[in-house]
Amino acid sequence: MDLKYVQCPYCLKPFEENDDVVVCPECGTPAHRACWKQNGHCLYENKHASGFVWQIPYSKEREEAEQKAREEEAERKRAATFGSGNGGRDTRPDGMPFDNEYGNYASYTTGDHGEMKPTMRVIGPDEMLGDFRVREYGDVIQKNKNKYIPKFFIMDRTKRNFVGNFAAFIAPTLWSAYRRMYGVALILVLLQFIVPLVALDSVVEYYSEAATLARQYVLTDATDEEAAEEAMASLMEKMPEPPVALQINHYIIMAIHVLMGIFANTLYKRRCEQLLTKAKTIENADERSLFLKRRGGTSVIAAVLFAAILYTLLNLIVSIGMQRGYGQEMAEATTKAAEAATKAAKNAQEVLIALWRK
Repeated sequence: MDLKYVQCPYCLKPFEENDDVVVCPECGTPAHRACWKQNGHCLYENKHASGFVWQIPYSKEREEAEQKAREEEAERKRAATFGSGNGGRDTRPDGMPFDNEYGNYASYTTGDHGEMKPTMRVIGPDEMLGDFRVREYGDVIQKNKNKYIPKFFIMDRTKRNFVGNFAAFIAPTLWSAYRRMYGVALILVLLQFIVPLVALDSVVEYYSEAATLARQYVLTDATDEEAAEEAMASLMEKMPEPPVALQINHYIIMAIHVLMGIFANTLYKRRCEQLLTKAKTIENADERSLFLKRRGGTSVIAAVLFAAILYTLLNLIVSIGMQRGYGQEMAEATTKAAEAATKAAKNAQEVLIALWRK
């Protein structure tokens, strides 16, 4: 029992750490052993029959000491989880971010009653983030380093392997290429098209049939809105079911988007660490800086190139199907047009000869 700031009910002196204290076996009231022997009984003996139980009385000093202990414990936990805040500027209690080159790190401080309150602190360039300093990560990330470094801090401090990335969730392949992770981008391209390419015949047949039906709908002579709706309903009834390959590919693409949205920052952090590890082997500072500048940062050209690759592959598969669907009809139409052009040219020749003879 912690009796600090509690008084003996007999002598009214506060208990000290090494005092000889006894406790009433009936109600739990503490007292100095000498005071107990002098009085011979519990001070609250007359209340024992009513079930009286002694409780620690209120003390302002005790409350302040407990509050201080809670604050120290909360600060210890905060420092263990989020760091000591040695970024060059202190935290700000309003929780708003500083305008800082390397971003800000969400931290916590203790309130008046020991509660945790969110704050924001600056991330300093010389703080350690794993085996490398913040400014070294900044040399690799370059653009938007004040957004990625705080995410790396969260993963490092909390030992979590994932922090959400919305851009990677929306366009995983383009984001990977933009961040110069070309290997990841190529793998994503292969994952998105490997199933349709393996089952190319069934995919092409599906698009071929769908293209034929769609063309029939376009050529339908619908005189009013009701007729157009009936033609559309008929088209939807006749439209073939997507092959299993396309259904599987649909789920693969969904999984790619979700997983990249979760783990993209983890992959990017590892990529930065690989480049920094390799840069350490370069002795010349200028060459090392040039290496990080060229291999790090972003590339709009790479993102555009991979967008073109995705578009080309998709357009290729669809085009093959469409050509197979109504290629024969187009060939027949082309033959008829050529015959008509030949006949028109022959007629024009006869007219010119007749005019010349006149």
